[in-house]
Amino acid sequence: MSDPQILSFESEAGFQALFQYATIGILVINREGYIQLANPCIEKMFGFKNEELISQPVELLIPEAMQKKHTKYRDKYFESPKARPMGYGLNLFAKKKNGSEFPVEISLGHYELYGEQLAVAFVTDISERVNAEDHIRQSEREYRLMFEGIHESFMLQEIVKDASGNIADLLFLEVNPATEKIMGKSRREIIGHLRSEFFGPLDKEVIGIIPRVEKGENVRYQQYFESIGRWFDRSFYSLKPGQLVTLSIDITQQKQAEKALRESQAALEKINASLERKVMERTHELTEALAREKELSELKSRFMSIASHEFRTPLTTILSSTSLIEQYTKEEQQESRKKHTERIKSSVKNLTDILSDFLSLDKLEQGKVQVVKEPLDLHELSASIIEELNGVLKKGQVILLFYEGRKKINQDKKILRNVLLNLLSNAIKYSEENKLISLSIEVENNQVLIKVKDEGIGIPEEEQKNLFGKFYRAKNATNIQGTGLGLNIVKRYIELLEGDITFVSRQNEGTVFTVCFRDNEAE
Repeated sequence: MSDPQILSFESEAGFQALFQYATIGILVINREGYIQLANPCIEKMFGFKNEELISQPVELLIPEAMQKKHTKYRDKYFESPKARPMGYGLNLFAKKKNGSEFPVEISLGHYELYGEQLAVAFVTDISERVNAEDHIRQSEREYRLMFEGIHESFMLQEIVKDASGNIADLLFLEVNPATEKIMGKSRREIIGHLRSEFFGPLDKEVIGIIPRVEKGENVRYQQYFESIGRWFDRSFYSLKPGQLVTLSIDITQQKQAEKALRESQAALEKINASLERKVMERTHELTEALAREKELSELKSRFMSIASHEFRTPLTTILSSTSLIEQYTKEEQQESRKKHTERIKSSVKNLTDILSDFLSLDKLEQGKVQVVKEPLDLHELSASIIEELNGVLKKGQVILLFYEGRKKINQDKKILRNVLLNLLSNAIKYSEENKLISLSIEVENNQVLIKVKDEGIGIPEEEQKNLFGKFYRAKNATNIQGTGLGLNIVKRYIELLEGDITFVSRQNEGTVFTVCFRDNEAE
């Protein structure tokens, strides 16, 4: 071991400044491996004071595992010294005073002083760089694991524009395994190829999205790829100008589930609607049935009340008149017998009318009444009915006939007779003595208009809506004989003729019934 010498270049101010203030560690070592010089950076790097380093073997700064090899490397270097990096391609480590090891880079140089070969080692602590590189490598490993492991399709593409600067296509720069699976191609078959080679020309929607992404906007939308029959939820963003990153999640099953759910909901709504309709129909049927039952019950009560009254009155009259006739045995009592005979005839007629009403209603309700159209003289029919009713007019009552238009028509004679007879009979029945009754008939083109007007008791306004109901009788008519069926029968007859019947009435002033139907004379 040679004694350290005071080298002449120490006196040189420039070198001294460089040596002292260099940010890289500098060691000067002789051929035997002893440290001749160490700058402050070395002291700081290794944690030694200068006096602890000078004249010490350089192996003091080398990890024990490398010390033997280092001796051989040192001897070999001095045999053929030249400027070069130390341990090229190897990871070099140095040892601090506290025994901890750290990565270094070392460059070697040499020079001769006073006939002695010296080596200069330039030492750099690369701990931070190594840590950064390790962190980068770890991040890359994690990114690659994530990149390859994510289920979403990842595509890094370059935006390809034509000579006019318009977006023309996309060039694949990177894809992950999920994309390979979707496309049915390997990464090697995809990278470097244009999107159009696999999916055809860019659609307008994607072309419209790219400028927005280039401006920094993240865009997301759902797209259906007809070529592979799949739905994707796609997100677009840009990492750097001219590039497009696309993340695509296969949502085909979700779409199918949504479709199935919509179909199920539609089917359920259809079933619910059907059930609701059936419930409503059934409810309506039950309501109608209850209403019919209630109506039948009311009709039954009315029928029993009316029938018992209407049948009892003429029967009582017949019985009483018969008893009285038996007492009138003398010739001079002939007038009294005739009077009661007429009463019996009138009562029998009333009974016949009542039975006729019931029979007519029964036939109408069972649909047994058929319209038989035939040529008839409406004027003659009207006049004969008026003549027939003259026998039942009250004192001072008169029926006037006003007729305009053609007399011959083609219609059901029996139905028209019943309608006119019923309306005129009611006019007589509900009018007092000395009142006028008019029958106006107008035949124009193919329409027949009939009006029956009286000056009778009229119909209370609040009861007019029920006038055509079965067994219905207004309160102001309860003391007048009748079944409450006549107008119901008339309305049904008119409906069979496809006609219409209306009325206008004021209580204590009279009523006008208007019947209108088609004249089929020309048919």
